[in-house]
This record gives sequence, C-alpha cells and structure tokens, in this order.
Amino acid sequence: MTRRWNSRLIIPTLLFAGIPLLFITSIVVFQLAKNVPDARTARTNTLLSFNTIRAASAIDEAIQDAERGQRGFLITGREVYLDPYMTAKERLPQLMVDLQQATIASSDLAPRLLQLQAHITTKMNELAATIAAMRQEGYEAARAIVNSDVGRLSMEAISADLAAIVDSANTRLNARLERAAAAEERLTQTFIVASIISAIALLAGAFLLARASRRAAVSEQALQATLDSVREGVGAVDDRGHLRAWNNSLLAMLGVSGADLRPGTPLPLGNDANRVGRRIRELEAAVRATGRPTLVEHREESGTSVEIFHNPVADGGYVITLLDVTERRQAEEALRQSQKLESMGRMTGGIAHDFNNLLTIIIGSLGLLRRAIGRDDKAQERIDMMSVAAERAARLTKQLLAFARRQPLQPEIVNLGQVMQEVLPLMRRAVGEAVIVECVSAGGLWNTTVDASEFQSAVLNLAINARDAMPEGGKLTVEMTNAALDDAYAARHAEVDPGQYVLFAITDTGKGMDEVTMARAVDPFFTTKAAGEGTGLGLPQVYGFVKQSGGHLKIYSEVGEGTTVKLYLPRNFGEETAQPGRVAALAVTGTETVLVVDDDEIVRTTVASMLEDLGYTVVVASSGREALAVLEKRGNVDLLFTDVVMPGAISGRQLAERAVEIVPKLRVLFTSGYTENAIVHNGRLDAGVELLSKPYGREQLAAKVRRVLDGVPGEPRKTADI
Repeated sequence: MTRRWNSRLIIPTLLFAGIPLLFITSIVVFQLAKNVPDARTARTNTLLSFNTIRAASAIDEAIQDAERGQRGFLITGREVYLDPYMTAKERLPQLMVDLQQATIASSDLAPRLLQLQAHITTKMNELAATIAAMRQEGYEAARAIVNSDVGRLSMEAISADLAAIVDSANTRLNARLERAAAAEERLTQTFIVASIISAIALLAGAFLLARASRRAAVSEQALQATLDSVREGVGAVDDRGHLRAWNNSLLAMLGVSGADLRPGTPLPLGNDANRVGRRIRELEAAVRATGRPTLVEHREESGTSVEIFHNPVADGGYVITLLDVTERRQAEEALRQSQKLESMGRMTGGIAHDFNNLLTIIIGSLGLLRRAIGRDDKAQERIDMMSVAAERAARLTKQLLAFARRQPLQPEIVNLGQVMQEVLPLMRRAVGEAVIVECVSAGGLWNTTVDASEFQSAVLNLAINARDAMPEGGKLTVEMTNAALDDAYAARHAEVDPGQYVLFAITDTGKGMDEVTMARAVDPFFTTKAAGEGTGLGLPQVYGFVKQSGGHLKIYSEVGEGTTVKLYLPRNFGEETAQPGRVAALAVTGTETVLVVDDDEIVRTTVASMLEDLGYTVVVASSGREALAVLEKRGNVDLLFTDVVMPGAISGRQLAERAVEIVPKLRVLFTSGYTENAIVHNGRLDAGVELLSKPYGREQLAAKVRRVLDGVPGEPRKTADI
C-alpha cells in the first residue's frame, strides 16, 4: 500500500520534528563518543573470556584424546591406536600458548597456569612412560605404571585447574555483562527521554529492535561457537522441521552441502537413498508419538555406525545429535575377539599340557609294545588302530593350539611359489582326480615370513575343505600375487595393519556358503559336514596360523558359485632362507648319556624306556633341583632332555641355563605339550632352541635326539627376523 503525504503537513512536521531530532542527534553523538570506547573494551574483554573458556576446553579434550590413545594402545598393542595421543602431544604446547594469551589480562591466574603446566607435564610423562613400558617390557609393566595412580591424580589436578580457570573466566564475564547492562540501562533512559520529546513510539521501537538485534547476534555467535566446538553433528529444529542452528559435522554426516543453507530452511534429510536421513524421519515420527527422547544406533552397509539422539523441546521442535561411533565399535569388537582368543588360549594350553603328556605315554608305549609282541599279526593290527586314534587325538590338540595362536612357529623367509612346488603334489592327491587343480603365481612374487610346514598344513586343510564342497568334482584354483591393503581397507577391518602383503588365494567351484555360515566359518568346532565327518577345526586352524603369522584371512563366498579364501601374509624384504631338501630322518641309535627331566612319573618312565631301547644310557630326574644335583654329581651327561613346564622354583628354561654352566658342552633338547612363554615369544620359537613337541613316538624321538647330539657346538638355529 502506497502512502500519500499532504504537502501542507510536511513543513510543520519537519519543523516540529527538527528540533527534537537535532536534540536526539546531539545526545546520540555524545553517547556514542562516550560509550563506544567502553563498548570496544568490553567486547575485547568478553572475547578474552570466551577464548579462555574455549582454550581450557580444547586442552581438556586434548588430554582426554591422549589418554584414549594410550588406553587403546595398551588394550590392543597396536601402534595405530596412538594417533590421538601423538596428535594431542603436538597440539598441547600451542593450546597452552592460546590459554596464556587469553588470560593475559588476568594476572591472578598466572600461578594457576604454572600449576596447570606442571600437572599436564606430569600426566604426559606418565602416558609416555606407560607407552614406552608397553613397547619394551609388555602389558604388565605398563599396567604397573597405570596402577601407581600418578596418571589419575595428575588428571584430577588438571581438571581442577581447568575448572578454576573456567570459573574465573565466567566470573569476569558475568561482571562485564553486568557493567554492560548498567551502561546500556543509562543509554536506554537517555533514549526514552529523547523519545518522549520527539516520536516516542518510533524511537522506542528502534531502540528495542537494536537491542534485540544485538542480543540475537551475541546469542547466535555463542551458539555457533558452542556447536562448532563439539565433534558430534548437532542440529536444532523448530516445530515445522526448519533448522534453527547446526554445525558442519551434522551436514557431513547427512551427506549434504551447506553452501546455500540458511536458518529457517527445512532440515536436509536427502532422498530415500540416504539411509541416515530416512532413519531420522522414522525416529521423528516415533518421538512425536511418545514425546520421550530416543537414542538409537544406525549401521550402514559399509560398516559405519552412527548414534542418533532425538530430543524433543517444549515448543514442539527438537534437537538432533549424530555421533560417529565406528572406531569405538571396531575397537570394542577387536577387544572382544582378543579376549575370546585369550580365554581359548588359556583353556587350550591347560588341556594341551596334560593331554599331550597322556598321548606321549600312549604313543611311546604303543611303539615299545609293537617291538615286544613280535610277529603277532592280530596284536599288531590292534596296536595300529590305537596308534591311528592317538595320532588323531594329537592332531586335534595341535589344531586347537593353532586356532588359539599357541603353537610354537619356526618362521623362515620364503617364497610361496617355491613352497607350493612341494605342496602341489600332496594337494592333488588329497583332492582326488575328480578335482582339477590349477596354480598361478605372479611374476616378481615378494618374499614373506612364515613357518613353511605349518603353511603347507594350512593349504592342505583349505584344499580338503574345497574338495568336500565339490562332491561331484570341479576346479580348484590357487593364485599367488603381491597385494597392498590401504588405510581404507584397514578402517573397515580393525585387526588389519595397512601395508604390503603376499596374497595366497584358493578358489573352488563348489556349493558356496551363505552369510550365516560365513560369519561362523572360523568358529572352533563349527562344521556343516555330517556327524563324524569333520571336527570343525580345519578353517579355525588356518585362521589361527595366519593371525599368529601377522597376516589376515578373508572369505568370499556365494551359494552355488563357490568360495574364495584369501590369506594375506606380510611382505619380508629379506633374502629367501635357503631350503635344504627335506629328507626323511631315520631313527638311529646311540650310546651317549641322556638326562631325562619330567615331573610326570609315567611320562618319565616311558621316555626313558624308549631311549634305553635305542641304546642310550638314561638318567632320570623329577624336578629341576634334582636334575642339577645329578649334573653336579656326574659330569658325563651328553644331553639334557627336559620338559619346559614343571612345578617348583626351577622351570625347564632355568634348568637348561644353569645346567650349561655346570656342563659347558651339554646339549639341550626341550619337550612340552604347551610351551607358554618360556621358550616361545610372540608365537615364535626362540633362536638356538631345540624343541620336540609332545606327543611323539619312538622314531621322532630317535631322530630328534640324534640331530641335537650330532649338531655343531654353539651353532644357533636360523630363524627369520620379523
């Protein structure tokens, strides 16, 4: 609507308004000249207070990140979890500078800042000490530092210092706001007087509008600063679904651009293809029906997990919060898997030690019995049946140890192409003529570090699984090539370290597996075969071997199309270890003196009988202390054959070290059904250590004893550096 002014009223109105307006203008100029510097100072001081609070919050967040990185490293033992710690360590010096600059006008906070600096130094030193202890001595050493409470006390002191600094900043801010309010009140009164003289309504409205505008601007800045300071995606929405405020994290998680986004526009949830947006719409409908805040977790097909919190407010709107918890869920899953394997390992170790002792007695006694009964064919047949059963039991125990990553590996730097040349004939015999086996090796194949015999066992297990999946025949393809797993792949698989790998893939054209079966494929004792046709430990054994070798196993399968199992083994830049031709060792006799040490009387007697049957002179002892007494009494012992795990103050490893001091030329051969950490570290047999794993028979014992006795003095067994 257009307004028409009466020309006769214009000049009187101007004259009437001129003097008051001039008066108002004079007052305004006077107030501006007086209040502008004060306002400028107040604004500067207010910014310093906000900067103080922001800097204190950033320091607290950095300390929390550092502690979180240290905790992740202590739990998993993986260096990648130290990234938050390293980032926080780099940021803290600059953050302290920012805090000092923000509090430069607050001289009373100087002692508190020095105290805060000291507490932060103490905390960071404690974190660095636990990380160094974890790297050098292991988890227990790091745990001892954590249990000293130095870190907890310093963290409490840091929190107290930051709280005091923030309280001081808030107090100063409130005081400044009160002074600003008083000044503003005086200015308001001035404008009210002037408005009465001239146009009360117009000037009062302008004043109220100006004041509201200032408050809105300050509120908007404070709200936006708060939103941008948090890592979660946050959005405030009104009752019509229009945005009031948001931060960039929200838009990133929704997958939309905020270039043209303004307050009052609808919350950009995208189309139906945006699963997060669709879930928010579903959640909004549920919250409107119940009126209660709701927290749900949304998982994408890519593996990303997002927590969605929908919190309604009184005016009909709501606040939506999105938090990416992918890394936390991956860390929790990795921890659960680690705890499950550790529990399985402890249980398996306890069973294996006693069970392998029993199997050693059974297998050894059967060997002696076979020689004693002569030509009784019926008795020989029964002994053969018992031997087969004992060997199956031994293989079952070995598979359990492999899955639990407790088997002692003897890794070498090998080329898988060369190793496969030896195992291919065995594989072809194992799968039968109905299955065509094809092996393809890429040119320039890298070397890897692996226990060659255990790798061959793993390959045969995979081949037998593939054969069973192709009952009417088919094709089995083996491929070996170089591969690299990048950061993106490692982010989707928490247990994988990015880097270069040698890829071994075996593909069959069999029945394939559905998703449920694949999810349980590496669980121990899980099998799809009929009762009595499988133990369910073949693939779990392969999985345990690959993980113990520092690698990664991945299964791809589709029902009716077949299965591919991929083994990623870490690349080794060293030269391939020379592989002498594997010649079957012959059981030979000897006349040397052997000291047999085992706390189990029946095992001790059985082993002594086998050695005596081989021609050796045998002396027995039931403990480390008794064995040392024998060595001090008679120095003509040639070989110490001792169990690793023994009760008492002297373990097998300690006995060997003290025995060599008594008899310098003494040869040492260890035996055990479960080695624990005495002679095996990081899953690898220690350099220079000879081990005959239980159970074993007469021929295995004879060959191993002869090999150790005929070895070159002081020559260490060659092992690969990892």
